[in-house]
Amino acid sequence: MTIAQSETWDNTGPGKTMKQIKLLIVDEHLAVRQALAGRLGSYSQINVVATAANFTEGLELVERYQPDVILLELTGARDRINPVGEMDTAMSGHPAGIIILTAYADDAEREAALEAGARRFLLKQIDSARLLKEIESVASEVAASGASA
Repeated sequence: MTIAQSETWDNTGPGKTMKQIKLLIVDEHLAVRQALAGRLGSYSQINVVATAANFTEGLELVERYQPDVILLELTGARDRINPVGEMDTAMSGHPAGIIILTAYADDAEREAALEAGARRFLLKQIDSARLLKEIESVASEVAASGASA
């Protein structure tokens, strides 16, 4: 689905609409990618533009689809020194918010990811409504920072 075909949704008050949030999902597990795409794609305000099986594929898809928000599992990128920074560099010219979605709470990993530019560090057992709220919040933050830049 292209942006021109995207629906609009009201997230900013009466009469103000925002375009659909373009979402990229990067996770090494097919079942997780499919479940997230199904869960999140069922919301009219989310457009899952692509899913990636690994970090390298995710970098390529960021450049191609220019998502607004990226759900990134770090497990497949542990061999990288700064995966959040690499993803951020790949997004140059089109800012996007990175949400780390992981199965395990790791304080050191959380701190490093947030310092590198991730907007959120969330556990995979998050419920759909809360995850949607976090994605919307990150998309709004990115839009606001882009408007002021």
